[in-house]
Amino acid sequence: MQEKKTSHSEARRIFLKGVAAAGGATALTAVAATRITDDKSGEAAPGNSVPANRGYRETPHIREYYRTLRS
Repeated sequence: MQEKKTSHSEARRIFLKGVAAAGGATALTAVAATRITDDKSGEAAPGNSVPANRGYRETPHIREYYRTLRS
């Protein structure tokens, strides 16, 4: 009996490995992102030097910039 060799099955196998790796990386990123910030306060968890985003704040520098736009 003669064995059939198909080149598309190897390409399909490589593609499926890539899809599985990408899915795993996405899941790992999602889990790691939730551990970076403390869900209760929105501040950086102890040991992390990443500051939490507190949204837009109008500082004196920003007020001065807006003032120059009006002139």
